[in-house]
Amino acid sequence: MTITGARVYRGSLPLATPFVTALRRVDDALFVILELHTDSGHTAYGSAPETKAITGETLESIEAALRQHILPVLLGRPFAFETLLHAVTVSLPGNSSAKAAADMALYALAAQEQNLPLYHYLGAEEPAPVTTAVTVSLGTPETMRIKAAELFRNGYGTLKVKVGGGDGLDAHRIREIAKALPDAQLLVDANQAWSLEESLAFIEACSDLPLALIEQPVPAADLEALRQITERSPFPILADEAVFDAEDARRVLDKGAADLVNIKLMKCGGLSGALAILDVCRSFGVQCMLGSMLEGPVSIAAALHLAAAHPDRFEWIDLDSPLLYRTLPADLPFTIQGNSYVL
Repeated sequence: MTITGARVYRGSLPLATPFVTALRRVDDALFVILELHTDSGHTAYGSAPETKAITGETLESIEAALRQHILPVLLGRPFAFETLLHAVTVSLPGNSSAKAAADMALYALAAQEQNLPLYHYLGAEEPAPVTTAVTVSLGTPETMRIKAAELFRNGYGTLKVKVGGGDGLDAHRIREIAKALPDAQLLVDANQAWSLEESLAFIEACSDLPLALIEQPVPAADLEALRQITERSPFPILADEAVFDAEDARRVLDKGAADLVNIKLMKCGGLSGALAILDVCRSFGVQCMLGSMLEGPVSIAAALHLAAAHPDRFEWIDLDSPLLYRTLPADLPFTIQGNSYVL
């Protein structure tokens, strides 16, 4: 089998409501799609969203990386899977989202070559439904409480609540939601917005609440602050932006700077990078979250196959982008049942 052709094009899906965090506001899910063709008649897809606030990549840079650097090392080459994965990895520095799009397309081709669904190729016999947390965007305490209550009424029992408003009201935001929804599981995500002092003040103000975790409270580079927070927090601390790849995961866990690690295909360059991080976390006895950016269906599907193959390693799933679309595409590569996905 040889990769004989490719297409690179854009997709977009309007969101039902704006997605707001401490880092950005998004009204539409915007992404690049990579389509690979082989001489054996197989077609495979990869995808990457615009993630400038996290990885520094734009739609334009993803397209350029694919067309100018990644596709030249794939087209016309015999399908030697590990060799092609390595070629993508070393094709250019950085650009983890563009590499993720190529990586997931190569994994799809490898599974097709063996006539297997991707989850089976990754190690699962049958895929169990995957239940995701659902995001409550950053807003006023009142609007967030109202939105959280609406989601909970609709059956979404695990809520990922965005904080980092810079107005001193983050503890109030969480207390209002926790008071209104005592049976909800609350994951608090600060998106690097707090200082060490602000993080500890939030923890003290919410110490009586049953919060499930706090995600990336301080800037990614400040591992010492993250370590101090992890040491002093009664809640598990989840490292997100501090962990892009397996070496980052090892560094964070060696330092005791987090209790859990958030794996996102766009940060780690795809399924191969995610599996490498899983290996590190397994060696430390640490559980993970499988997260996502605001993505299109193709890359969400790749993450769902990974989740199906390693259900014992992912304590939390945060793949809610399709639940935020204004209208679901007709050709979704999975079905949605409430807040669960079925492959």
